[in-house]
Amino acid sequence: MRGASPIALFVTVTIAFYLLDPSAGLMKVIVDFDRWEHINGSDIFNVEKLRVRKFNRTLSVLNGTGALLIDLSDKHEYGVSFARSAQGNSQYDAYPMKLASRPFCDFVKTHYHDYQHLFLNFTNLPFVPDSGLCPFPKGEYWVKDAYIDSSVIPIVVPEGFWRATTELRIIETGEIVARGAMYVKITKEYV
Repeated sequence: MRGASPIALFVTVTIAFYLLDPSAGLMKVIVDFDRWEHINGSDIFNVEKLRVRKFNRTLSVLNGTGALLIDLSDKHEYGVSFARSAQGNSQYDAYPMKLASRPFCDFVKTHYHDYQHLFLNFTNLPFVPDSGLCPFPKGEYWVKDAYIDSSVIPIVVPEGFWRATTELRIIETGEIVARGAMYVKITKEYV
């Protein structure tokens, strides 16, 4: 761009920056809760009173009460895997993104601790200090108008219908003793 004015050069560089980095303010991720399914493990979790409802025109929230019927310790391991259905036709393909299974107390000390700021305002789940919390106490836990903060979803995560499957296993035997799945729809819009 020899001979170009400094303004033209600035505009060209700015446009190139926004085209190369869509997260720089041009695009926004929208996460819409669809449902929660309790697949098995009713002797460990009672989540019959948890429901997803429309909060307003653009936001779905999770409400209700659930019970953890046993203390969870390092006798168990917990993990979350993700799958995506691009068409929304319930044909989910495993996605190479997950929160790897690890002993439950380690999971709470790391992943739960790192993300608890996103949900503690909506629930009476216990606060986990840096030192961790083990065992995780049984009890009745409520959730009120909880939503997924879309700012934690990287802009590179593709649109579509997503399933996050949680599994609780007994470490000694590898037996899955509880499983659940959360379904959301991710869309992106230009701002």
